[in-house]
Amino acid sequence: MLRLRSATLMDKANGNKQVRQVDQNQLEQIGDYVKSHIGQWIREQNILTFTQQERSRDRDTELLERMVRVEEGIKNQIEITRQGFENMEKRFVERFEAVDKRFEDMQHYMDKRFNVQTWIISAGFAMMTILMSLYQFLG
Repeated sequence: MLRLRSATLMDKANGNKQVRQVDQNQLEQIGDYVKSHIGQWIREQNILTFTQQERSRDRDTELLERMVRVEEGIKNQIEITRQGFENMEKRFVERFEAVDKRFEDMQHYMDKRFNVQTWIISAGFAMMTILMSLYQFLG
């Protein structure tokens, strides 16, 4: 609130240039009077006439603009989410391919190892058979 200690008013209604001092109490009374009548004065002079329809229309326009911004934001979030899922799918495919390759490599290694073990066991049985036969013959 604007507080003045005193103000000087000139009485121009009578053409006199008399100077009067106004104290704080009188200024507050003038301020209250202006506050209570300013709405009526603005309506009478057609200053800033906004009808309820114009206010409603402005608010509706504001809401529509806000809805459009929200929809665009949602579309952007959906697109970002979609890209994230596509990237995740690519990573899963790459990982599964890597796991499949490792499994195939391991299978190949195990097959080789199994073939070597089978050959060693077969050679061992053949050697035992030969030794048993020699023992029977010589023994």
